[in-house]
Amino acid sequence: MKYRFSYFFILLISSLTFFSCSVEQFDEEKPFSIKISSFREYDDAERAFDRIKDLGIKPYMITQNSSENGKWFHIMAGTEKSLEDILSLKMNIEDDFRLTGLEIQNYNKIAKELYPVKDDGDIENYPVTWPSLDLIAQLPFSSSHVLTDVKSLHYYKDISHRHNKISKNIDFDLPRGLSIKMFNKNVEEIAEARYLDPVYKDEVVVHIIKLHEKHKMGEEVAKMIAEKIMNSKKYNVQKMDFYESNNNWGMKGYAVTINPKGLKSYLVQESGSGLLIALFQSTNNDINLLKGLSSKIGEDKSIENYHSIGRILGALPDNVGSTERLVAFKFETKKSLRGKTALLEVKETNADFLFNDSAKRTIVYQFENFNDQSVTDRIFKKRYSTYINDSKVEKFLVGSRDAFIYKIRRRNPETRRIAYMAESIIFQNDRLIGKVSNYRDGLYSDAELVNKLSSLRLGEDFQLNESNNVL
Repeated sequence: MKYRFSYFFILLISSLTFFSCSVEQFDEEKPFSIKISSFREYDDAERAFDRIKDLGIKPYMITQNSSENGKWFHIMAGTEKSLEDILSLKMNIEDDFRLTGLEIQNYNKIAKELYPVKDDGDIENYPVTWPSLDLIAQLPFSSSHVLTDVKSLHYYKDISHRHNKISKNIDFDLPRGLSIKMFNKNVEEIAEARYLDPVYKDEVVVHIIKLHEKHKMGEEVAKMIAEKIMNSKKYNVQKMDFYESNNNWGMKGYAVTINPKGLKSYLVQESGSGLLIALFQSTNNDINLLKGLSSKIGEDKSIENYHSIGRILGALPDNVGSTERLVAFKFETKKSLRGKTALLEVKETNADFLFNDSAKRTIVYQFENFNDQSVTDRIFKKRYSTYINDSKVEKFLVGSRDAFIYKIRRRNPETRRIAYMAESIIFQNDRLIGKVSNYRDGLYSDAELVNKLSSLRLGEDFQLNESNNVL
């Protein structure tokens, strides 16, 4: 057993040349270390690693893969023989760098679950390039932040958002003094992205708003919005300075600083045409950070470069139906939950795409990304065992994985009669669990839902089998 651990440690060290350099890592002799952060995605972990290293801490990265929790990338620091020494180091790091949520790890308890660190999370397919996602593609990429949430809403004049549950539940976290009502009748689309500092947990929220050509918000929209933020209440500090981003859209506008309980800064920018507005805010008062993000609006390296969202976008078909229009998009990362005794680390991502079809009404694509084959298989089988084992449920093979049509009794929107109708097709590949669904008034037949499934890009090993392979 000791030889096995020693061999593994040599393998681990050799695979970490880039990350570890001369940094000592925990082992059987010095089993105690400090876990600073944990990530599902390699690129998020790499981003945090560089951030922590820049602070002056000497980190190293490990990969832990357990049958219960799947694969995680952990950022570690320090190695000590005794629990007392590692506790002392933990307190020093907390005091010197203002870090919280640090956890002590014991090598001997997790050694069997450790694997060499490698980036095996490359996106097999390029992200989809639908015109309806163009505004999302303008959102900036940050080398020092993790992407946690993205959402967008299209304001078509002939579509009522009140009747679409997903779009109705999309709330935008707009800067102080602004409300969604002032935009509703003046915009074509609103996109929002939330970024998280992986070390200090500060958040940045960026909005990009596309205005109608005949909007009624005036000629100097950025100035009007900046003044609304500044004058939302009476503050001890009310300051507004002109600022030009020099990004690909030639944006300029104003930086606003107020003092509700402490200094708070916002950035408002508009394009040369006046039809594209960008808003920036942060939980930490760092105007330079906001200015840095504003300079990246419209760059080729956009949020599609985050693996967490790129993998989901990469599963979508290249084209949508000629009569389909994307109404709402919502991507989110499930947060970690701290219980009474331990931290439950979830952090899988999911996304919903709601389409309106002039002929077939509403269809929804939904994806959950678990980033781990064993976890995906286990959750799918546990969640849907009733349907997989039911001989009456129509099943398909997507590669070697089960997929099935889930039907419910509902009123046919065309005939108005109650009947069993396809609610969704539910499927998986190595990392994703997904649904293609009729939604409330949707009229897609079983065959049409199967056709939608076959258009998804799930990887070469996960194509929908021919009809003669139906289970």
